[in-house]
Amino acid sequence: MSDVIETPPVFDPAVLVSLTGHASDDEFALVLAGRYRRLLPGRVRRVLTALHGEDRDEAMDAVLSLKASSHTLGAREIATLGAAIERHLRMSDLSAAHRVAGGLAPAAERLESELAAYLEV
Repeated sequence: MSDVIETPPVFDPAVLVSLTGHASDDEFALVLAGRYRRLLPGRVRRVLTALHGEDRDEAMDAVLSLKASSHTLGAREIATLGAAIERHLRMSDLSAAHRVAGGLAPAAERLESELAAYLEV
């Protein structure tokens, strides 16, 4: 299986705003984005630690949490990486999961920049 992943947008704020169904409900979107931003480093670290320890079950739990929360927020690049890691874990290919996971920290840094700009609104 190829590790080539098309890079989606880092962050799509329209996804976040669509959670309320009201473009004018900025407060909810800002709170959710701020909470996600605070939790992101720990979520990424949890995935990487589990993979480093070759704990497939913990890695799967961690990556599903990261993928779902990222998808909900509109953090499309992280969600895409999470889905690729999940696929490799389901195939018991820890080596490929490690390779893809190597992109998580740089993607999280890009996302941090975009969330910071979004939260300054």
